[in-house]
Amino acid sequence: MSGIKRATDVEKIVYRFVLSVILGFTIGCHLLPSLHPIAYHVLPRSWCPPPTSDVQDVVLKEVDKLKQVDDKNVDRRGVVYIGMMSMEEKLGSRAQAAVNTWALHPSKVLLEVFANNNGTYNVEKRLVSSHLENGVRVVQLPGVKDVDYPPQKKSFSMIKFMHDIYLGKYDWFVRLDDDAYVDTNKLHKFLSRVNSSTPWFIGSAGFGKDQNDWIRRGENYCMGGPGVIMSRGLLRQLGPNLGACLRTLYTEHEDIELGRCVQKMTGVQCTVSWETKKLFYQNYQQGSYATNIEKIEPHQLDHGLIFHANKNPEKQVQFHSMILKRKIFHLMNRVNSLESELRSLASNSYNDPDPNTHAQYRWDAVVGRSIFKTDEKNVVRNMIDGLKTQLIDGTNTAVRVIQGLDTPSKTLREVALIQSYHVVNPSFATDSISHILCTYQMKSRGQIVHDKKEEKPIHARQYFINNLVFVEEPDALTENKNLMRFFDTPQNGHKHSEKKVNFIMALSGRPNNFVRFLHNFESAFLARGENVNLYLAYFPSKDVKSKEDGQGDDFVHDTNTVRLRENYNAAEDLPIRNSDERFIIENMSALQRAYPNTELSVVFMPPGTDFSRGLGLQTAAKEVASTDEILFFCDVDLVFAPEMLMHIRRNTVQGQQAYYPVFFSQYDPDVVYVELPKPQTHFHFDELDGFWRHFSYGMVSIYKSDFMNTKGFDLTIQGWGLEDIHMVNAILSAGLQVFKSTEPAEVHIYHDKSCDPSLSEKQYKDCMNSRATHYGPRALLYYLWNTPISPEQPVSNITTAEKKS
Repeated sequence: MSGIKRATDVEKIVYRFVLSVILGFTIGCHLLPSLHPIAYHVLPRSWCPPPTSDVQDVVLKEVDKLKQVDDKNVDRRGVVYIGMMSMEEKLGSRAQAAVNTWALHPSKVLLEVFANNNGTYNVEKRLVSSHLENGVRVVQLPGVKDVDYPPQKKSFSMIKFMHDIYLGKYDWFVRLDDDAYVDTNKLHKFLSRVNSSTPWFIGSAGFGKDQNDWIRRGENYCMGGPGVIMSRGLLRQLGPNLGACLRTLYTEHEDIELGRCVQKMTGVQCTVSWETKKLFYQNYQQGSYATNIEKIEPHQLDHGLIFHANKNPEKQVQFHSMILKRKIFHLMNRVNSLESELRSLASNSYNDPDPNTHAQYRWDAVVGRSIFKTDEKNVVRNMIDGLKTQLIDGTNTAVRVIQGLDTPSKTLREVALIQSYHVVNPSFATDSISHILCTYQMKSRGQIVHDKKEEKPIHARQYFINNLVFVEEPDALTENKNLMRFFDTPQNGHKHSEKKVNFIMALSGRPNNFVRFLHNFESAFLARGENVNLYLAYFPSKDVKSKEDGQGDDFVHDTNTVRLRENYNAAEDLPIRNSDERFIIENMSALQRAYPNTELSVVFMPPGTDFSRGLGLQTAAKEVASTDEILFFCDVDLVFAPEMLMHIRRNTVQGQQAYYPVFFSQYDPDVVYVELPKPQTHFHFDELDGFWRHFSYGMVSIYKSDFMNTKGFDLTIQGWGLEDIHMVNAILSAGLQVFKSTEPAEVHIYHDKSCDPSLSEKQYKDCMNSRATHYGPRALLYYLWNTPISPEQPVSNITTAEKKS
């Protein structure tokens, strides 16, 4: 009996031990994520399966509570965490180059490099494998290999690491490649103005190359090259769902899959704005992505936050030098400006002797492009860029002053620089005195009598900055500061992106052109979420018949306005009078269903009304309710690039200025490309492609309040032309300025013109001239006219049409 009792006791002990192990393991699997997230992700899923959604939600809530308590002791405002994806073989080159340049002294930024992964779940090596110079940590991700490509698993695991470890300590999280450059000061300043509690997915938006990317209409992603920024609010929602996204991948592109996951799990899209192209610089040159940033414009250095790519470490160091020189340039200008202000406030400075009159400083002579020095062995030297800029600026300033002294009898006609003298006092300033020869046009009673020449001296001084060491002279750059201030300051208290632009158009017939316009309007503006509307005034063809014959007289004198935003779900019930109206409504309704927040409106003119562009545009403009919105009068033959809206918003100033874009007008492609391949895009600007329409005033953007002050178009004009000339005169008469500028984001597609002989003599002549200018460049037309037609060679429309006549 005693033996049986001992066996029973041992059995109980074994059962209790096994039960305790199972119970402890089960409870541990559910509690481990909140106690040690890294250890949970290290254990194989077969050992410890993921917790159920209910338990996981409870755990996440508890973890968030702990993090919120911890957040009270953390200054999170503007703090940025950057996770850089790299490889073991790149740690000593690209990653180290980043550490030695832009990450050398980061401000409120923590950089960690994710690399050196061997694919194991070794708990002891799961976190920090090594350190780079300057203390930057290299993080190993468990179960992720360096050599795995595409790197979806590596990217998603890195973002999950950010969520689990740093969610409560940083406001912003950046996913970065090791060949990118970050201006940390500007990035911190930019992000500190944005609420990180709101879900934000910031970067340079991409829309996919083709259907293999599986990007549906209305979707996008942040391109990975120039960096992806996620707010704390977004990462909080995204982190727990990354595993589900990783199990359902569609492509090999890591950035596309990350964007798909963000949109699916959070409903947030990548920021769509033209400004992001400046903030996230992508080195795209000659149709492909360049390996290194060899050449970049100064304004791009000023605006960019992240620059991609410099795959060569030496190029990364050179680019860092460019950034530092640019910052020195701005600091020097700022200090110089402040010191000039101090000098102007010093009351006794005007009585001091001129330091440049001291005997030890000798003047040098400047003749042509050479400097003749008096105190060195090399008597003749080439002129340096800084001196050239000073002489040119001084001369231009003097000329403007002299021109202001013109009288009806004496007008400045020409200025020539004879000789200059130059002196430098290293502790004070540089001075230049130039002798210029002014040629005046003398008049008597309005008639030119003779020319008179006068020699005048001019003086220019450039002060040096005190207490500054010049390491290297920066490149001389000229900037229009007033223009930049205008661009950077929103007008009327609104941001540029918030200004609504209403496209106004008059149309009659031409269905194919109208469909092309709608496709371009959608891809350039609507698909990008731009704040635009479209108002169309349609003139039905004279040969269309009413829907109910014999009853059309009851409404032939009334317009028929259809607001598709209110009726697109019941388009078949709208009062459609003829086939023209049905075609327009069907196409506009399809677009309205896809973009219900956009106002698409059609005003059908009475059947039989003669086409008048001015009447149509003015009728459609009346449909715009707000007087604080922009009207852009355009034509159906135009195609636009997305940046067109930015140019309209910036160049149209309420109460002050109307914008006339100088658009590019295409030649007849059947004339200019007889034996040449046609360009694959409309935005191809070459001598054979077309010409800039400097003489055209047909397209204009203006605020509706200003348009109402002009009294509108001249409604007495019928047919083609002249309404634009009358409109620009009305704008000028209303006291507004007219701003014209070359507009590469607007192209007029070629179409043949039909000039009605019944037009007025002026209209008919202008129409024929416009038709002739669109055939092709004059040199080509002259060549075609004098080239015999060969039966073996293809002939153009111009040769067959004109030569046979």
